[in-house]
Amino acid sequence: AGADNKMSKARLMRLGLLMAITMTLHNLPEGFAVAFSSFTSIGPVMAIAIGVHNIPEGIIVAAPVYAATGSRRQALLMATASGLSEPAGALLALLFIKPYLTPLLLQYLLAGTGGVMSAVCVIELYPEGRKCRHDGQLLKGTLVGSAVMFGTLLLGV
Repeated sequence: AGADNKMSKARLMRLGLLMAITMTLHNLPEGFAVAFSSFTSIGPVMAIAIGVHNIPEGIIVAAPVYAATGSRRQALLMATASGLSEPAGALLALLFIKPYLTPLLLQYLLAGTGGVMSAVCVIELYPEGRKCRHDGQLLKGTLVGSAVMFGTLLLGV
């Protein structure tokens, strides 16, 4: 049982690190979007929408790290570090990328980011969720999350 527990903790830590890296890469172009939307009428809506959806993003980094280490501090630090890539992306965008970034390029960056996130969900998160053996809850969470995201698309958020 001890070897299985160590393997499980290592697997969870690997998942936490993977989520931190993925969220960091995901948050950089989001920072671009927030920075450039701040010059438009949708700026406040974009900032609120991205701010709200950053909560589950932090959880998907912190939860496996906490489960692997038992350290709230380590989980919080890793989630915060990956989340800080968003304001860093906004700063980079405003300081260096603004002259080169077009709305089309921003759309491509965000679409690529969405593709990476979708792949991570299918390849990593879904199989990990299945291991918890609560298929009904997994299905409900997936459907509710998808419905919320679809609703934000319909509303134009």
